[in-house]
Amino acid sequence: MEPVKFNFEYENKLRAGFIGCGAHAFRNVYPTFDYAPVDLVAVCDLSEERAEIYRNRFGAEKVYTDYREMIKKEDLQAIFVVLNFDKNGHPLYPKILPDILEAGIPVWVEKPIAYTANEVEALIELEEKTGQQVLVSNKRYFYPSFVSAKQILDTPAFGDSVSITGRYPLTLSPFQEKLGERTDLHWFLDICHPMSGIHYLMGDVKEMCFVEHQPSGDVQTLFTFKSGAIGSMHLPSTQAETSPLERFEVIGNKQNIVIDNAMRLSYYKGSKGSGEYGKAPSYIGDDPSNGPVHWEPEFSLGQLYNKNLFLQGMVQSVNHFANAILNERKIEKATLKDSLHLTKIFEAYKNNKAGKWIEI
Repeated sequence: MEPVKFNFEYENKLRAGFIGCGAHAFRNVYPTFDYAPVDLVAVCDLSEERAEIYRNRFGAEKVYTDYREMIKKEDLQAIFVVLNFDKNGHPLYPKILPDILEAGIPVWVEKPIAYTANEVEALIELEEKTGQQVLVSNKRYFYPSFVSAKQILDTPAFGDSVSITGRYPLTLSPFQEKLGERTDLHWFLDICHPMSGIHYLMGDVKEMCFVEHQPSGDVQTLFTFKSGAIGSMHLPSTQAETSPLERFEVIGNKQNIVIDNAMRLSYYKGSKGSGEYGKAPSYIGDDPSNGPVHWEPEFSLGQLYNKNLFLQGMVQSVNHFANAILNERKIEKATLKDSLHLTKIFEAYKNNKAGKWIEI
């Protein structure tokens, strides 16, 4: 994990512009610059009044209502883009990013990146053509719980990851026979949330098959992975609002990890006390130090790790991008190619009836 400094402690910072002055950006992206090597030069929004509020609040120098004008007039080393959806519920990023990449500027962009895999493939082609880099902020590639879980999975002791189960509430709309696809999938684009976590831990999906319950929209999905592993994901759209949002478990060789509600990480290993079947006197292992380990934030100290910006990996995502650009390194995760895989998963649900195996 890359070290964190306060913004004023960095000697070298990215001169950055920001396209988008919405509520999500206000809560979750602009504040990350307090802990990243980013010098916010200009902000852009269709509303000049709103852009001026953001300029004043977050310390930018200039305000624009046309991002093309900002690109032309400012000497920018990077651009952050956080936009809403169009009237059809489709991400706007495929319409904006080409202008930025062709101007020779790398991009940090919010998810979901696109509505179709073809749109992502076009962006990948443009990224390679221009030599610029794009990071798509699928957060689970940067959650401390997922990053640490991945470290455990990569150890020889854990062995091969043979299976995963996941749970995350989403609603799948019914298949439209006349159209040959599903519609009203604006919020189902959030499949990138659970799937980015599964993808980070297990690698590419090879095939998938799902069943659905309508009209609730609840879904159960089976996966096979290119690694040979297997998995399942439950999308319980009708779960209680008060229940934990998500849970993931990976099984290895007599070991497993659990990520509960995004922040609690458990590592199960070791064995219970010895003794004949039916006569074991203790449920604690003969070597208690070789047993389960549990981590969770304690929320009592004024540590950065207790901030939601860190628990959800937002600062880590921005720092990964900023340090890669400043140091001329390759962005290693949350790439456009990662997003292409996630978009193909979305399309598998969108374009298919339930009950058949779909190659990804």
